[in-house]
Amino acid sequence: MLDVKLSVMLIEAGIFLVTLILLNQWLFKPLLSFMEKRDAKLADELKNISSNTNEVKQYEQEIANILENAKSEANKIKKLALESAKKEASSMVESEVKSLEVSKTTFYNELEAKKEELAKELEVNSSELKDMLSSKLKGIA
Repeated sequence: MLDVKLSVMLIEAGIFLVTLILLNQWLFKPLLSFMEKRDAKLADELKNISSNTNEVKQYEQEIANILENAKSEANKIKKLALESAKKEASSMVESEVKSLEVSKTTFYNELEAKKEELAKELEVNSSELKDMLSSKLKGIA
């Protein structure tokens, strides 16, 4: 049968209580403290990550806006440059057309003057040509 001794039972209960107190002091409290610090640190890092994520989203939005503005500005500059080039090309074409018109007019005037000069020369030399022609025709006949 079991012998239950009260003194042994009290000593074992005392040792058990002392062991619990020592374990609480040396093991459980430091371990719980470490776990609480780690949890606090993780929670803080999660907040930082969340705020950084929001910051990144804001920066991405700013970048998207800047790129959109830059594209629209580039399109405006391109459009203005194209219009300027078209105007410049059209003015160059117009000036060349005017220059060619002046050259054409000058050429026609010179041609007309030569025509009149040749006509006068033919009139002056017509009697001489008639004489030459008639002498040639007499020589043939």
